[in-house]
Amino acid sequence: MIRHTILVCFAVALQANAQTLYEALSKVPELSNFTAFYANNQAFADAYFGNTSAYPITFLAPNNEAFTALQEQFGVGLANIPIDTLLEIVQYHTLVSNLTTEDFDNGGGEGITVPTLLNNAVNNNRTVGVSLAARFGGPEKASGQVVFIKGADSGSARFRLMSRQDNGAQPPNTIRSGLSSNVGISALQGTEGIWEGGRFHIVDGLLTPPTTCARTIRNAGLTNLDRALNRTNLWPALDGSKNVTCLGPNDAAFRDAGSPDSALNSTILSEAILFHTLPEVAYSDYLYDGQEYTSLQNATVRVRVVGQGATKEIYFNNAKLIDANVLCCYASIGPDQLHHSLGTTNTHSYRHRLELISLCARKHWCCNIPDND
Repeated sequence: MIRHTILVCFAVALQANAQTLYEALSKVPELSNFTAFYANNQAFADAYFGNTSAYPITFLAPNNEAFTALQEQFGVGLANIPIDTLLEIVQYHTLVSNLTTEDFDNGGGEGITVPTLLNNAVNNNRTVGVSLAARFGGPEKASGQVVFIKGADSGSARFRLMSRQDNGAQPPNTIRSGLSSNVGISALQGTEGIWEGGRFHIVDGLLTPPTTCARTIRNAGLTNLDRALNRTNLWPALDGSKNVTCLGPNDAAFRDAGSPDSALNSTILSEAILFHTLPEVAYSDYLYDGQEYTSLQNATVRVRVVGQGATKEIYFNNAKLIDANVLCCYASIGPDQLHHSLGTTNTHSYRHRLELISLCARKHWCCNIPDND
């Protein structure tokens, strides 16, 4: 009897693995709109999802609620989107590797950065870090634009992903994409989310590909940071260089620091912005206590980590990180472009004031700005 049960379970697993994505999606009622969309675009969908060279992958399937939200917000359905844009959307919903609930759980509640198949120059100007490449099969496989997945209950010591069997008993976990947008994710368990190319999970909205840092900062309502970048004429350099992380103070931080966006002269203000800029990507799940960066202003920025898992807090010097992994594209502060636009300056005379800006900025907004090869 035990042997028979094992053989039956093995047969069920093989059957699940053998099905196409369309067949797997068709079994989930809340994906009926996407299933119909797939059927109406079968040549495109079969060619994309049938590319075995990309396997294994994890597809984030938009549910019926996502289709409704798209129609209500933009007055257009997914079927009316141009094919080039449609391809970018589908690529951004495709995660590299076969990702299960356990993979998401490995973050211990801190969240996890995951590359997608969106790797064209318009939407992805990032260079793959060594750690991210090692985690996801090498630099080529991990070269696409990323999303950040985080558990819903920030007070929990465990990273939980809602399964469909929870019947909405707990809020969904979230996936962060461009413009700080978050959509809910429901992770399918067992054989339910398995298809021949890997797995799929369900999202309740469409992901937003990252856009320029200027648009991202303004969309976040960071008025003082926007004013500082305008006064220093750094926007052109900011939206045209590569591979950095901005530690962007929010408006409250600017006020607490004495409104440096208006009080400092443009030269000192420019150096202050450089002090808040790290010359590499710093996703929150790769930060550790005692880590040090040399900013573009040539000052040391130290990472302090308090706690772990979902209760983990991160500080840059004494400034607390309150919003991490705000993804941007084609928008970064590059050392060469920025220093060229600033010219040669003497940082020693106002180093104390720059430290004060950072130390008084108890609340910070962090903007991760990827790079291109």
